[in-house]
Amino acid sequence: MRALVLLVVVSLCAGCLPKIPRQRLAERAKIAIAYIVDPGYSGAPFAPPEALKKAIKAELEDHNLEVLEVPMEAIVAQRLTDARFDALKKAAGEVPFVLLVEQRVQFFSQLDGRYGWEVSTTLTASRADGAKASDPFEIPVILMYDHEKEADAIANAASDIANRVGVLMDGVMAGAAAAPKASARPSGIYFAMVDRFANGDRKNDGDASPEDPQAFHGGDLLGLIEHLDWIQSLGFDTVWLSPIFKMRTQKWHGYGAFHGYWTWDLSALEPRFGDELMLARLRAELDRRQMKLMLDVVLNHVGPDAPLYAARPEWFHRRGGVTDWNDATQLVMNDVHGLSDLATEKPEVFEYLLGAARRWLPGRQA
Repeated sequence: MRALVLLVVVSLCAGCLPKIPRQRLAERAKIAIAYIVDPGYSGAPFAPPEALKKAIKAELEDHNLEVLEVPMEAIVAQRLTDARFDALKKAAGEVPFVLLVEQRVQFFSQLDGRYGWEVSTTLTASRADGAKASDPFEIPVILMYDHEKEADAIANAASDIANRVGVLMDGVMAGAAAAPKASARPSGIYFAMVDRFANGDRKNDGDASPEDPQAFHGGDLLGLIEHLDWIQSLGFDTVWLSPIFKMRTQKWHGYGAFHGYWTWDLSALEPRFGDELMLARLRAELDRRQMKLMLDVVLNHVGPDAPLYAARPEWFHRRGGVTDWNDATQLVMNDVHGLSDLATEKPEVFEYLLGAARRWLPGRQA
């Protein structure tokens, strides 16, 4: 299922690296580097655009490193990062530094006439003596035109990616690898599928049936509140909830609706999970613990038989399901697995979705 998520926090592993001063070798040394872009849906791996190679080369030159590019053919037979890295080192021979750049680019959304892409990158680097570090991260890119594709998204993100290469190489060159100080306490995002997490109030269970994997099991906001201390004890400082808005609750073609991504009405909460007072209580309990809350707002589509589709049919693309997953137009405009696709490029639809999202900001509830 394809869904857009409002309020996405991206984990950037370079932010977990110790703060290392800018490194520059006194004497010039070689670094072997290989690039590979894996296909988002289907097809063969390919090389990134020259704009990325140029940006990374300039960054490495500033470290007094001379780039020795290893052809993609040396690693393309491998699928796992470790295997690719070993193949790169074997092909590179005796060089003091090695860098592998792996990428995957996927179309994310069309919104307000612009095209959103996500450039996922994993950098892996090492020194000849074995010091090794890695940095996986995602960079969102907004492109202006329909004809711009994966290579354009990578080129748009080239400067940011090169900066991450510089930070990673600072650690590798200094021998600091990628380990934060033992005293540093990690933080992160805990994703909770509300129905499957904990049942705090059995009065709102309705037809919940824990024995049926496709049925609702009774989890709710109260159950989350009762487990916040436990979530915090694991080192998390943010709780991300699966969609909690009014939704289809009946099975569809045998599949359950418990996940919440079959939304019907973004202006109301699903009673099975709790009411606005319970949501306000959850916020207050998180605030007391200096924790944050992320709400998952489905913007791409509505659930099966949603009243909005009947009331506003002109707000949907109505092109039928996707039949060709390599067709970028179908991926933007067609229904995915029968879910009616919202025409988010229309100003009135954009305003509706923006207003629905803003409604749930603290202090904005009616």
